[in-house]
Amino acid sequence: MDLYQLRYFLEVARTGSFTRAAESMNVSTPAVSRSVALLERSLKRKLLIRERGRAVPTADGAFVMAQVERIYDLVEGVEVELEGRAPGGPALLRVGSREMITNYLLTPSLRAFRAKYPDTRFGLHELGPREMADALKKDWIDFAFYYHGEIPDPEIEVKRLGSLRSHVYASRRLLPRGRVPKTVEQTLKLPFVAPRYFRADPSEPSVDGFPDQRWPRDVRFEAEFLETHRRFVLDGLAAAVLPDFTIREERRRGLVVELPGPPLGREIYFLKRRGRPLPAGVDLFLKTLSRTIADLR
Repeated sequence: MDLYQLRYFLEVARTGSFTRAAESMNVSTPAVSRSVALLERSLKRKLLIRERGRAVPTADGAFVMAQVERIYDLVEGVEVELEGRAPGGPALLRVGSREMITNYLLTPSLRAFRAKYPDTRFGLHELGPREMADALKKDWIDFAFYYHGEIPDPEIEVKRLGSLRSHVYASRRLLPRGRVPKTVEQTLKLPFVAPRYFRADPSEPSVDGFPDQRWPRDVRFEAEFLETHRRFVLDGLAAAVLPDFTIREERRRGLVVELPGPPLGREIYFLKRRGRPLPAGVDLFLKTLSRTIADLR
């Protein structure tokens, strides 16, 4: 049993495919198969079985997989610690995020981090919730930020960073005779734009925080990005749930009005794979982001 055999086995177990594991590690598929076979022979255990075209860990394989992840977390921890001690800091940080968080919240954190580690490069990836959890577990990204912490996966560690106030907003042009609704029921009769990911499960709660199960809206437009919602509101196409700070100036100028609605807010969470070491500079990143969220409330 050696580290190469363990690494190849771990990649097959994570991807469910000898071919994909070989591609991701830039080696041949037969080389991966031989390494896994040698590992099984040395442990005298069957670690993987073929099931519906996928390589699935056996009970022994799942146990070995968990231990191997711990081994590689320790190995990576040495690299991360050395990177953190280096004057230049980590060479690359890969961050999963959402459009609103990236556009409105991350700039102060990125600026503070680069002031301390000017040579670090950042990869910012806009991911949906399932893609984000998958990328974290496969170590394709180092950490992530999302709107809610209800990630039903024990491998993902979640930490709340703060919350932003939100309300339903609309242009007066959208309102019948320009009259602002006086009740939630009147608001619900307006056309709405609401976030929806491509091929998302319709039973999942909306990430804008609106309780559609209790207060069904008339959703005429589905759009993923907050800037689209904001534009639709300003253009009088639809009402939308917007964080207060994103529409503050337009509200002050009377271009939009706040409508009656249920209590709303948008939580911001930090996510990482449980047990995964991160560079020391990430603490600075998170502290700055938490202050940014608090300042925008």
